[in-house]
Parts: sequence; structure tokens; C-alpha cells
Amino acid sequence: MKTSAMYRTASASLLALILLTLTAAAQRAPAPQVSLERKRLDLQEQKLTLQKQILDLDQQQLALERQILEVASARKALQVEETATSLTMKLEGDVLFDFDKAAVRPDAEVLLDKVATVLAEFPGGKVTVGGYTDSKGSDKVNLDMSQRRADAVKSWLVKKKGIPEKMITTKGFGESNPVAPNTNADGSDNPEGRQQNRRVQITVEK
Repeated sequence: MKTSAMYRTASASLLALILLTLTAAAQRAPAPQVSLERKRLDLQEQKLTLQKQILDLDQQQLALERQILEVASARKALQVEETATSLTMKLEGDVLFDFDKAAVRPDAEVLLDKVATVLAEFPGGKVTVGGYTDSKGSDKVNLDMSQRRADAVKSWLVKKKGIPEKMITTKGFGESNPVAPNTNADGSDNPEGRQQNRRVQITVEK
């Protein structure tokens, strides 16, 4: 009899423990509606993340398209000549510099900015900046002026646009390699020809 009472007491205790455990588990488990709401919020968060990624990609695409347009515009303005191995830009010296000066004019910086845009296409390219003059003046003076002007263009590209200095070499050619006659057939002066010869030529070896 005593054993039976003890058994009933133990069973009651065990039953109470089971009920307590089930109650605690039920309290910990989320109600079905709470679980569904959490899933809905998770899906909403994933949707927002995807929308942000799509927006970022759209912005990257717009930036790339803008860059392509800028390069095309710069190439057109500079009348770029390109082959499979090199690219050449010719800049009028009278546009870049004042008469008998080797300092880049402030209003010429817009043109040099376009040069930098084109150079950015060839980060591993080898750039040569060549300076040229017309035939007026002595060979020594012309060589010195052409070298100083080539150096001025390089300095501007390095300091203003951050192009690596080691990427660019300069050379002054003086009055050699004219692209137009400095004088007419009758020996008279040819101002237009001399103007074309006063130039800076930038060549990129790809």
C-alpha cells in the first residue's frame, strides 16, 4: 500500500514535470503567426538588399557610359591618329603657350585635361611628349624652347592629373620634322605653315 502511494506520488511528480516542460517549450516556440511575420520581414529585407545591388549596378553602368562618352569626345577634339601599336595627339603650340614662353596657359588646361582622359585608356603605355618649333630663330634657341615646352606638358600631366612621371619621357626636336613648309615656294614667309610646326606631339606606345 505504501509502495503504491509512493508510485502514485512519483507518477504525479513526473506528470507535473512533463507538463511544466511542455509549457516552457510552448512558451519558447514562436506562435505560427509570429513565425510567418518573421519570414515576411526576412523576405522584405532580402528584396531591399537586391534592389540596392541593382541600383549600384545601374550607377556603375551610367558611370562607365559617361566615361566612354568623355573618351570619345576627347579623341575627337584632339584628332587622335591611332594604329594597332600606337596613338598620336598633336597640339598646337600657340594654343598651349604664349609667344616665346614655355609655361602652359591656363586656358589650355581644358585641352590637356582631354589628353589625360585619353592617356587613362593606356595605364601601361609608354608616353613620349615631343616639342617642335618653326624655323625662326637659331637651332640652339629652338631646341631649348621645344624641350622646355615638352617638359611643361609632362609636368602638368604629372602634377595636375596624377599620371606617373616614369610613364612619360620628353624630347625637344626644335625645327626638325616640320609638318608644313615654313616658307612659300617663292621664299616668302608662310605664317600658317609655321603655326602648324609650332606644336607638341604626344605619342603613346600601347
